Amino acid sequence: MLIADDEMSMRYDLKFAVERVAPSEDNVFFFAQNYDTALEQIKNHRIDIAFLDISMPGKTGLELARAIKSVAPDVNIIMITAYREYALDALRLYVSAYLVKPVDDNELREALHNLRNPVGAAPTEPKLLHVKCFGNFEVFVGDKAVKFSRQKGKELLAYLVCLKGSSATRGEICANLFEESDEHKSFEHLKKAVQSLKKDLSHYHLEDVLEHSRNAYSVNTHLLQCDYYDYLERKPEAHNLYKGEFINQYSWAEVYIYYLENYRW
Repeated sequence: MLIADDEMSMRYDLKFAVERVAPSEDNVFFFAQNYDTALEQIKNHRIDIAFLDISMPGKTGLELARAIKSVAPDVNIIMITAYREYALDALRLYVSAYLVKPVDDNELREALHNLRNPVGAAPTEPKLLHVKCFGNFEVFVGDKAVKFSRQKGKELLAYLVCLKGSSATRGEICANLFEESDEHKSFEHLKKAVQSLKKDLSHYHLEDVLEHSRNAYSVNTHLLQCDYYDYLERKPEAHNLYKGEFINQYSWAEVYIYYLENYRW
């Protein structure tokens, strides 16, 4: 099970509480102090139960719960917080339980006895967005090509995929994707592109791929399977993928070809 809390003392207090109310040799604990570390743990380990503190630095436990639902829908999520006012938001995510700090042993025991998903059940394959960058930029869910309602929405996704999770400001995106000289009009075009991309991704329940904070955008790389990423990570099956072509549709992608030409395995 995963315990995500930015306070080390709270992580271990909860661990000891679980061992106290539900002792088992099968209990294996993983810990995370923030959103990114927690998602890495979910991605790299078989986890049945995730205890998430709502108030963590950066992205909240509620945002983490949404991401986990996309990556590993069978994980039982138990929200832990000192604030009762988040209860409704948490329950809307269909979490298994909502516990208030300090966690009461009886409430913890009841939460563990009433999990939504059976512990030890065969995991559901995570739903990922499959992205092809070498050659033309194409996007798939399973074996089906994603249909984009606006071409600028597709181009926006391509641009953010190339940033590998780093954020791009509205100004940077507009400078690269729109030829409009009027800043206000450029921002309006970007707004429409973002709205259409979110709507397109929501059809596949992958709206969390696109992330937005403080007038900047990025992609959640945990929800992507990308040939470009595999190539940069030197995965054996990706060794021969690059053949001199990279996101052919968009002129701004040419700078990546220069980098790839000089990239050495």
